Amino acid sequence: MLKLLLTRVAPVFAALFLVLAPALADGLPGPLAPPAWLAANLGREDLVIIDIRGNTAADDYSAGHVPGAVWSAYPGAWRGLGAVPGSAPETASLQASIAALGANDTSLVVIVSTGSGAVDFGGAARVYWSFKYAGHDDVAILDGGWAAWVADAADPVSTDVVVPNPGNFVAQVRPELLATTDEVVAALGGNTTLIDARSAAQYSGAQGGAAGAGGHIPGALNLEHATLFDAIASRLKPLDDLRALMPAELADPAQPVIAYCMAGHLSATDWFVMHELMGLENAALYVDSITGWTQDPARPLASN
Repeated sequence: MLKLLLTRVAPVFAALFLVLAPALADGLPGPLAPPAWLAANLGREDLVIIDIRGNTAADDYSAGHVPGAVWSAYPGAWRGLGAVPGSAPETASLQASIAALGANDTSLVVIVSTGSGAVDFGGAARVYWSFKYAGHDDVAILDGGWAAWVADAADPVSTDVVVPNPGNFVAQVRPELLATTDEVVAALGGNTTLIDARSAAQYSGAQGGAAGAGGHIPGALNLEHATLFDAIASRLKPLDDLRALMPAELADPAQPVIAYCMAGHLSATDWFVMHELMGLENAALYVDSITGWTQDPARPLASN
C-alpha cells in the first residue's frame, strides 16, 4: 500500500519541484532590483549589498541601512587616481576593491544609493558600470534607492556596522565597455554615435564646467541624463518613456555608441539606460569625458 502511495505521489512532487526550482535558483530580477525583491532575499549567502551613501560611513550608513549592507565610499576607489578624475581604476585596484566588499565571482550584488535624484542615480550607475567592466554580470541597482526602502515601514533597518570577509572576486575586464580618448578621436566623423549626457547649456557652450571649456565633442548628440529620470518618483522613467527619448540614430541595437559627460558620472546613467535597458549592445562609456578630452587643447570642441 505504501509503495503504491509513493508511486502515485512521486510524480506530483517531481512536478512541484520543477515549478519551484526556477524560483529557488533565481538570481537578480534585472538591472533594477525592486525593494520587495531585496526584502525577500535578505540573508542569502550569495547576496552582497553595497551602500554608497555619504562621504563617510558616519554620514548616513551608521544611522541606518539595509540589513547586511556594507558601506563603500563613492567616488572613492570606483574612479581612478590619475590626472583625469573620472578615469577607470587600474584592474588590480578595482578587483581588490570589489573583493574587499565581500564579493565573489558568484555573488549577487545590489547597489544602494540615496534615491534623491538624477545626480545620485549617476553614482549608482557608475558603480554598476564598474562591476560590468570588471566582468561581473550579477549586479543590480536598488530601484528608488534608500528612499524607496524606508518608504515601506515593513522593510527592516539595521545600524550594525558590517565588516565583510574579503571575497575571491577575480576581474575579467571587458575593454569594449570602456571608450578611450584615442577611440573617441577615431570615432569622429565615423558611424559611432556620441552621446553627451550633460545639460543643454554645457552641451551648447553657454555654460562651462570643471573642465574650464564649454561645448561638446564634434558630432555628439545631447541626451541630458536628467531627462531619463522621473524627479517626482525618484526613479528612472518607465521603459516606454525612455525608449521614446532615444535619438533616432540609436534605432539599431547594434549601433556603436559612446556616452560621456564631464567626468564619467552623469553619463553612466545614459550608458545604463542604453546598454542595460534599451539593449544597445555596443554602448561604451567614455569615463575621461570632457575633462580628459580638453587636457589636449588641440582636440576640437563644437557649440550650437
